[in-house]
Amino acid sequence: MTAVVDPVTDADLDAYVDDQLDVARRIEVEAFLSARPEVAARVMSDLRTRDELRVALAGPVGMARPATTEAARRLERAL
Repeated sequence: MTAVVDPVTDADLDAYVDDQLDVARRIEVEAFLSARPEVAARVMSDLRTRDELRVALAGPVGMARPATTEAARRLERAL
């Protein structure tokens, strides 16, 4: 008998980017991504955006792209 694995959803991918998955689910999502390069590319882009926002909010001016810096400012004002 094979184990039933929950399908990976967009919510799982968002949680992966936000580092909100437990280890077991993270492994399942990474296996899913390894078989789907187009989805993996989108997730990598999301990870980059997340990291650029973190740098823009915490680091010196000029390290992130201007559009990312502006998005970070808007996010910070909203929070």
